[in-house]
Amino acid sequence: MKKGLCYGDMDVPLAEGWEAGAQALKKVLSIKFDTPSSISYHSPLSRAARLADFITEGRSVSVDALKELDFGDWEGLCWQDIPKFEIDCWADDIVHATPYNGESLQVVADRVWQWWLSVRETSAEHVVVTAHSGVIKVFVSLLCQWPLAQCHRIDVGFSSLTEFSVQGDFVVLKRLGAGDWVSA
Repeated sequence: MKKGLCYGDMDVPLAEGWEAGAQALKKVLSIKFDTPSSISYHSPLSRAARLADFITEGRSVSVDALKELDFGDWEGLCWQDIPKFEIDCWADDIVHATPYNGESLQVVADRVWQWWLSVRETSAEHVVVTAHSGVIKVFVSLLCQWPLAQCHRIDVGFSSLTEFSVQGDFVVLKRLGAGDWVSA
């Protein structure tokens, strides 16, 4: 994949060598979450679906709400090739602006939150979600009640682990974009 590529809901392959990190992630998740009361969800985009299939041995449910933000006209362009005034327009109202004719951050937040409300109604004790950086940043912001306009400041890497403890409306963020599970 081309370096500096703008992609959201564009289907791009997993990075070469993804299996090594995925194996470590699978190990830690199987220890913590391989119980009858656990459920796994993933984005239908192949990069998330493949990872979810690997770590859950095919027991994950595809959910459209977990797709990455749609960058519309910007999908497949290099960030450096996107006119600066368009990026500035987006930055002026990152929550609602869509100079790229795609989804706004608020639209992503709304669909992720609606999905989450349905998950909260299940009897699952543990929920594993395989999703994209933007979705994770939005989800963290929503659960922690942080300003959505600041979610871009959250750093989550590829195959990282973000962990919450949720008891009703009480949420504790235990890990954010952690890679420490590799040595666990």
